[in-house]
Amino acid sequence: MPHRITRFFLLLAAALALVSLNIFAQQTTTPDLSGTWVLNAANSKVPKKVALAAETLVIKSAGDKIEIAIFFGDKQSVEVFVVDGKERTKDTGSGGEIYSKAHWKKAVLFTEIGGRVTGNGIGTFDVISHKEHWSVSPDGQVLKREVEDPKETLIYDKRPVS
Repeated sequence: MPHRITRFFLLLAAALALVSLNIFAQQTTTPDLSGTWVLNAANSKVPKKVALAAETLVIKSAGDKIEIAIFFGDKQSVEVFVVDGKERTKDTGSGGEIYSKAHWKKAVLFTEIGGRVTGNGIGTFDVISHKEHWSVSPDGQVLKREVEDPKETLIYDKRPVS
């Protein structure tokens, strides 16, 4: 009888270990935001005086790098983030720099882009900071982009691969 009890507890411990490993694996995975996303203006929320125009995102993920290309009208903007929480800076000359940083918090990508200026006798100060949160629906078909200031929630639908 003691042998059966010992075997029962060993099996129970093994089952609990597998369950906890599965939970840990689910918590550490990050979603893949890659794809082409088209703005869904009807489902987006922006301040009343803001008019949304057609916008498409093309997101490419490779390892800890995420490239986000935004196409609006005949213009394009591209940002590349290294998702490790560390700040990356580029010197703009004449005492200015642009910085970017990104990190995952559970299944949400947090990005920040900003600029700062260094002046003689006044030190260094931020002149602009733009923060966004990116998340994808469980089915991978809807991307939510939350902008902090001004507060906006932009919704994108995934364009099927052709």
